[in-house]
Amino acid sequence: MKKTLIFFIIFFLFLTLFSQPKYKQVYTKEELITITRDISIPEALRTLEIMSQQFEGRKIINMSTLTLPIGIPIKQLYWKDALELIIEFNDLILEEQPGVYLIKDLVTEEIIEEEIISEAEMISPDTRQIRISSIFFKADKSLLNNIGIDWSTLYSGEVRASLNFMGASKVTDELFTAAVTTTYESGDVSIDINTLFRIIESNQMGTIIANPTITVLTGKKGYIQIGEDFSVKTVDESGNVTDEFFTTGIILDVTPTILINDNKEVIHLVSTVEKSSATPGAISTVIHKSLSSTEVILFDGEETVIGNIYTTDETLARSGIPILKDLPWWFFGIRYLAGYNRVEKNVREMIIILKAKIIDSVEEREKKDISTKEMIKEIRDSNSEVNEMFNTEEKNTKKDIRNENTD
Repeated sequence: MKKTLIFFIIFFLFLTLFSQPKYKQVYTKEELITITRDISIPEALRTLEIMSQQFEGRKIINMSTLTLPIGIPIKQLYWKDALELIIEFNDLILEEQPGVYLIKDLVTEEIIEEEIISEAEMISPDTRQIRISSIFFKADKSLLNNIGIDWSTLYSGEVRASLNFMGASKVTDELFTAAVTTTYESGDVSIDINTLFRIIESNQMGTIIANPTITVLTGKKGYIQIGEDFSVKTVDESGNVTDEFFTTGIILDVTPTILINDNKEVIHLVSTVEKSSATPGAISTVIHKSLSSTEVILFDGEETVIGNIYTTDETLARSGIPILKDLPWWFFGIRYLAGYNRVEKNVREMIIILKAKIIDSVEEREKKDISTKEMIKEIRDSNSEVNEMFNTEEKNTKKDIRNENTD
């Protein structure tokens, strides 16, 4: 009996010893993260980057091209284990470097070399380029309506306008004076657009916002942004705070392609123009956006116009009895009796003029450069010959004079 009891005691101690759970590291609540399976890989990595900087002081740089959902639910998992789980599940590569985690696609070097070679084969010294010149002009809508500009008549830098009205006499007189051609019967004028913009600017009724120029390979996309990016903090379904970035300002996106029609080169231009601004609020940020797109066929050097993009400027003005309306509030409250505040709204229209010009290829520009250098060399050589001839004649003349004096 005693032997049996001792056996059971030893057996129980044996089971108790080996059934104890192994040591498990305990993490704080702040180090645990929950991510749903529907969140995209870039968004999940941005969330994990916040925790990585907080606990390890390392950034997470996402160099992967994957934008798919992570595809696996994560619930109250240590953030670094969650990072490794996402990397392993989506066949990505995680490289630890000083101060940073690099996330890369699992792509072999052979595929990368093939992509580089194929990209290089598409671009050659014979690849044509197009220079896109643009003018962003903003003017009072009422003024443009009164002048009666027909933007569809824009050709070779000139546009037609109807000036047979009684308003804006100063602007009208200046336009009549500066007009290239004038039809007095109808009051129509043809005027250079640069002169038109200069006259409107001089009367403080409009301004040129920007005048950018870019050169784009045929079939490639060109991008211009005049503005700024801002971020808005958002909370996902798991309660994680992330920054979502938005682009605002004047944004021009163009894709020109050279087409050959009856041995003539024309330009197929696809363009999108956006005018946007952000207004932060207590609850949310409001983005005011105007968007316009066009797709046209242009000859080399031809212009096209994008309009009907309006903005409303509000200014606070004070009206009333002069001097009295501007007195301080503590001066018997006279300012409230002698004046009042009013909001002035001014609707402005933004006009975008795009001009597409085909640029010679590298080989053609090199030939022109060589011919120009040869021409300059010929001119210099001819000048040297002329100078030498004059010097010889001058020497002979001086020699003859000396001989005459000797005789």
